[in-house]
Amino acid sequence: MPHTSLFLLLLFLVFCTMIFLYDYLFRRVPNIFLLIAIALQLGSFMLLSKGLNDVSWLSALSGLTIGFVFFLPLYALRAMAAGDVKFFAVLGFLLGPAALLPVFIIASLIAAVHAVVIYASRLGIAPGLQLVALRIARRSWYQWMLEKRGNRVGIPYAAYMAVAGAWIGTHGARIVPGFI
Repeated sequence: MPHTSLFLLLLFLVFCTMIFLYDYLFRRVPNIFLLIAIALQLGSFMLLSKGLNDVSWLSALSGLTIGFVFFLPLYALRAMAAGDVKFFAVLGFLLGPAALLPVFIIASLIAAVHAVVIYASRLGIAPGLQLVALRIARRSWYQWMLEKRGNRVGIPYAAYMAVAGAWIGTHGARIVPGFI
């Protein structure tokens, strides 16, 4: 059933894209997206006896559990938002526990670059960045985005986990050879 596997992979990439866009723009991870992904994975288990990238029931459940257990202390320490914790657990459910460490490492590296760029811009280390930030801040679409974002600030970690998850999920489907 290669067509079914490709279809599941495409749904997964759409899911990751939606999470990326929503978290990056609005700093939110909608529960409805997570519930739909879980429902599709459960449907795949029921119809095909396997999930995305041939993940088994046991692997999916252990990935979900490990994802929650790993990020819950970070949420308790206020280092991670609730949406990040839920999304990481859902990634574990979709990709299995073996994917969680690479997703965490890749997303953390991207988030670190994001933080360095923001701090360099704020401290005036890179005047070009300040100029770009000022120009963007004047745009009406940016003001609209800030209004929708409300008081939610910080690094969009779920967005970066979505990028890493898409990469790892694509690799697991053997579309991108040679990684991990």
